[in-house]
Amino acid sequence: MSNSQLEARINTLKEHLKEENEVLHGVVESFRELDRMAYKLGFLSQEQSYATRLSWWPMISVLGLYSSGKSTFINNYLGQDLQRTGTQAVDDKFTVLCFSGDQKVKTLPGIALDADPRFPFYQISHDIAEITAKTGKRTDAHLQLKTCASETLRGKILIDSPGFDADEQRTSTLRIIQHIIELSDLVLVFFDARHPEPGGMRDTLTHLVSDTIERSDANKFLYILNQMDITAQEDNPEEVVASWQRSLAHAGLTAGRFYRIYNPEMGMPIKDPQVKERIDKKCQADLAEIHERMK
Repeated sequence: MSNSQLEARINTLKEHLKEENEVLHGVVESFRELDRMAYKLGFLSQEQSYATRLSWWPMISVLGLYSSGKSTFINNYLGQDLQRTGTQAVDDKFTVLCFSGDQKVKTLPGIALDADPRFPFYQISHDIAEITAKTGKRTDAHLQLKTCASETLRGKILIDSPGFDADEQRTSTLRIIQHIIELSDLVLVFFDARHPEPGGMRDTLTHLVSDTIERSDANKFLYILNQMDITAQEDNPEEVVASWQRSLAHAGLTAGRFYRIYNPEMGMPIKDPQVKERIDKKCQADLAEIHERMK
């Protein structure tokens, strides 16, 4: 990065901060003062800056298998239909969602993330290039950037992972997920409550559960059982939760609890009023806690 490119990136960063977080806007100059001392001491070259080495926006990643309701949850959270939804894998890209004052939703290719000053995404593009070197696919084939004017997105960034089911695709996706987990401040792991037996997705459970429970930052992971309204039609909801707990115990997750939710606007009608009251109460409480953590 040349000195002029660096200055342009920092100026863009300040513009974003002025729009989304006035408190941090003035902090950038403190980093520039630190840069000047680092230049004199030889710690940095003139083309480098400490301001570009950290994530200025908290990052929240939403992970899980296809049909687990990730995109529906995001749409409901943002208050607009931004992400495509479906019962099969409908999107094959990681989507980075950022706030913009422009009322029109914009979709940009993944290469645009390299130049975004809000977070260090150079690393993720570099990793994707290595992962996809054998297939010849470019970064744009795996990443995209979307901006929208939802106020709930102001001052934070969401990453929606693609649905995946094919073995080869899942292998590449899981490797990318590991890097995203490292960058994220909060990780929402979604499971489809309708399918308590993971079956052939054992490697997925390994990445999303077994490899996370021993981490020093394990408290940043929230495990969410979604679409509880559908299971209430035929099953005892408590038994559904117990089935998932048994399945995940095999992956090493023996402590903690699930957040049990469903989308009230798209939920199936629950005929038993007592069951509906119990599930609604639990859903509202858990959704409120999830949203508070995101906030």
